[in-house]
This record gives sequence, structure tokens and C-alpha cells, in this order.
Amino acid sequence: MTEFKKITKSVEIKYNMIYNITNKIIMGEFVVSPILMLTADTSAVFTSTVVIAGISIVVGVLLLLILIFNVFGKIVPIIERKSKAAEERAAARKAARKARRAAKKAAKKGEIVEESSPAAELSAPIPMPMPAPAPIVEPGISGEVVAAIAAAVAATEGSGAVVRSIKKKKVSGRNPWSAAATADNTRPF
Repeated sequence: MTEFKKITKSVEIKYNMIYNITNKIIMGEFVVSPILMLTADTSAVFTSTVVIAGISIVVGVLLLLILIFNVFGKIVPIIERKSKAAEERAAARKAARKARRAAKKAAKKGEIVEESSPAAELSAPIPMPMPAPAPIVEPGISGEVVAAIAAAVAATEGSGAVVRSIKKKKVSGRNPWSAAATADNTRPF
């Protein structure tokens, strides 16, 4: 019987404790956050599980991003090629329409116009662009300097840039670097 009394006494204490806490919470006297009742698990298994899960999630998301960017890297050039081909087809259709209009206009005026077939257009010689004229170079400037200047202009401005002339700069008075040094050294504090 004593064992039974101990159990009932324990149950009675817990009941009274819960009753008193519930009563105080309802009355607004005592507020305890359920988060404050939690205790941190400091076991090595729990800690290692959290660390391994965190690392695996980060690596997994990183691999997913790499996969997504690789797929975009393969899709974008395909889309660009298709759009460029569509633009070329549209330009060819526009040129064909323009040629037909010109032929109709010439026919109305009574001029004799040869019908050009696509095969004839393909066999016609393709006009080559004229090379850019050589730049006018002041005497005393070597060919290596001209080549270096032309290469620098092509690198900065693109392959369509043309160097028309190369002249030595006329420096009146002092060297510009010397003038800058003098101005810097004589500037008041």
C-alpha cells in the first residue's frame, strides 16, 4: 500500500502543479513561453547530425545551381543561333521583296528586266570589300610604330576602325610630364 500512496501522492502533486500553472496563466499572472521550456540537446550525435545536414544542404544547393547555370549555358547559344537565323531569313525575304518591287516598277516603265533566279544569284561573284587605305605617315616614324598604333586602335575601337594618318605631336616648350611634375612640386600646401 505504501507504493500506491507514493504514486498517488506524486500524481496529486503533478496535478496540483499543472492546475496552479494553468490557473495562473488563465488569470494572466504567469506567462511562460513554450520556447523557454525547451532545453538544448548538447549530445555529440545531435550536434554532428545538424552539422552534416547543414553541409549537405549547402553542397546540394550549390550543385543544383551549377547544374542550372550549365543548362542555361547550353540553351542560350542555341536560342541566339535560332534568332540570328530567323533574322537572316527575314532580311533575305525583305531583299527578295525589294527586288520584286524594283522589277515590277521597271516593267511598268517599259524597261527590259532579266528575271534573276536564286541559282543565278548564287553563282554571281560576291563583291569583296575594299581594303582600308594605308595611313598617311609623317616621315621619321618607323613601320613598327605604325603597326603598333594600328593594332592598339583595332584593339580598343574594334576591327572596323581605320587609321587615316599618323603624325608626331608638336610639343611646344616643356615636356608635358616635366610640366606636370613642376606643377605638382610647386603646389602650395
